[in-house]
Amino acid sequence: MAVRVQGKEGKTKEVKLFCPKDVKREAIFDAKVDRPPLTFQYTSGSELLQRKNANKCEYCEREGGYFEIHHVKKLANIKEGTQTWQRLMMARKRKTLVLCVECHDKLHAGTLPDVRHLLK
Repeated sequence: MAVRVQGKEGKTKEVKLFCPKDVKREAIFDAKVDRPPLTFQYTSGSELLQRKNANKCEYCEREGGYFEIHHVKKLANIKEGTQTWQRLMMARKRKTLVLCVECHDKLHAGTLPDVRHLLK
């Protein structure tokens, strides 16, 4: 089926029309689908996940239990930090610190003791 249309220059064009139901398609059962290779299983994950899965508090060095990640927005925010946890983050050049639940709660309460007293 076709329709004739007048063009801009006065020429007559013929535009072909069809109905989608008139097109017959056969099912393709042996088609190969492009699948990207599963490369994620060969990666080791992020460094942060490895640190959390080590099951060790990076501040008091307690092993086992639950761990949380303390995150600061920028290292520049704690650059003038005088607390031990701030100096620890600056020395490691990391914005994150894996802490046990007790240390994380004390850090947010502002009562986190100096790590040197914990290691005695």
